[in-house]
Amino acid sequence: MEKFRLIQCGVGGFGGGWVRDVVPGSPDFQLAAIVDVSDEALKNAGEAVDIPANRRFKSLADAVKAVPADAVLTVTPPTVHVEHARIAFGNGLHLITEKPLADTIASAREMVKLASAADKQLVVSQNYRYKPQVVLLNRLLREKAAGEFGHGHVDFYIPGDFTGSFRETMEFPLLVDMCIHHMDLLRAITGKNVVSVNVMSFRPKWSWYKHEPGLKMLLELEDGAVFSYSGDWSAKGRCTAWDGNWRFQCAEGSLLWEDGKVSIGRCETWMRNYSIQYPDLPQMPFESQKATLHSLAEAIRTGIPAPTSGKDNLNSFGTVMAAVASAKERRAVNVLEFVGAV
Repeated sequence: MEKFRLIQCGVGGFGGGWVRDVVPGSPDFQLAAIVDVSDEALKNAGEAVDIPANRRFKSLADAVKAVPADAVLTVTPPTVHVEHARIAFGNGLHLITEKPLADTIASAREMVKLASAADKQLVVSQNYRYKPQVVLLNRLLREKAAGEFGHGHVDFYIPGDFTGSFRETMEFPLLVDMCIHHMDLLRAITGKNVVSVNVMSFRPKWSWYKHEPGLKMLLELEDGAVFSYSGDWSAKGRCTAWDGNWRFQCAEGSLLWEDGKVSIGRCETWMRNYSIQYPDLPQMPFESQKATLHSLAEAIRTGIPAPTSGKDNLNSFGTVMAAVASAKERRAVNVLEFVGAV
């Protein structure tokens, strides 16, 4: 099968992993060109993956004029994503972006509309979705392995030191930069959208962040299910996994995801006849970024939007942006009204 031609924007930092480890091993894409504002990043990446100087560009606009391509990958700051969407869709190319989808809900909605108008695929690389634990938990909830799902909770505690980077001074660093993964996981596992969100954010006295890296969040899902979130990006001590530690409380027991393991716990009242089961994790053909890139290829071939399409991701991203509004205004925010119709 002939591979699609891909232009990658952003090849330093996190983009370096994409250009060196993800794209070269893709069964679906070949690298047509690379784009970066840094000459050093272009040189290092170009030499690492054999991209000649005439296929290294300082802007996406120049790259699409000079190099035939089918799709664009942007691993750039969220403020740039809408500009790259305009260029990609304006030139008949598909687009996959690193998370988050954009920097504002208005830009995110514009990107989704541009993709629809151009009849092209827009995919967000929500790579945490493509983990065997997520697939397993979704199946267990659908099959009601522990009874009807009613409510749940996730903890996230990691002392992230981003001294010298934009995360050190950004507003709501955990909420804006990391919670998008957990909000998208919540939707992927439960199969439900978030309806409303209420957040209290704070800055612990010991925190090295300029703003507020801690938060408590209460979410209402479709059908009235309730979920809570507790996190602190300046919390030393026992840490959670990057995925977080999850509990899904059901009528006949609970589903837990902790330290990479999924378990089903059951008991009667007062802890009588307690039992715990560890189901086998499913085999995954692709995981992480390799899976999101493959999902773009499948969407291009079939015309069916990817599971993490831009339109689907509006609820995940919209939940985070609504949570920011909630934290600022100290009130519950309706996510569906905040996102608006597209």
